[in-house]
Amino acid sequence: MVRGPASIRPAGPTVAGEVRRRKGQALIETCLVLIVLCLILFGSLQISRLFAAREILDYAAARGARAQTVGFNRFMVYKTIRVGAIPNAGQLVSPDYAGALSSAGDHDWSVAGGGARWSFALSATPVSPQQALESARIPLYLGATLYGHLPATLDYDRWDSISQQTTEGNGDRIQVRVSQEFPLVFPLHRAFYAADSVPLEGRCDLENHAALYLNNQGW
Repeated sequence: MVRGPASIRPAGPTVAGEVRRRKGQALIETCLVLIVLCLILFGSLQISRLFAAREILDYAAARGARAQTVGFNRFMVYKTIRVGAIPNAGQLVSPDYAGALSSAGDHDWSVAGGGARWSFALSATPVSPQQALESARIPLYLGATLYGHLPATLDYDRWDSISQQTTEGNGDRIQVRVSQEFPLVFPLHRAFYAADSVPLEGRCDLENHAALYLNNQGW
């Protein structure tokens, strides 16, 4: 049977509709793939950050245990542990360094000056004005004689989230534990963990050398 010209329908609209459907399907699939990739990327970055934070807490515990085994008092051990945990302590809040960050080295250290900071970091000898402030204040912090002098000398917004505990066992061993509720800052972390922070703990166990040559007076 031969069809007449009236029975032939143009194929243009059908083909165009199929192309639009395929484009929409490809867009949805791309969005799904991007979501999965973002989950993997942010999850990997957060896990690596947690590993680094745990190493810092181990280091702070080791510094505190070392300070105690050579005979420093409790106040000095407390300060030593806090200084060792500075990388986990968040943003510097005391002293106020806003002026120094905006003028040091003719570089823009504000949030809007990210490109300038990146270029400066890639230079031969990058030096942050915050690093200069910390390097000057840490000896003053360690040399403070009263707890009340500490916040004005050096302070960070998450320093109070770091706690420490010292245990002496059998008179010849010292164990120092440094713990922190470490915040999860990367997006989509709730896809992997129900809370906004993870409890971390660093430990160090050393021999109590101070007991060999010092008389513990309760320090």
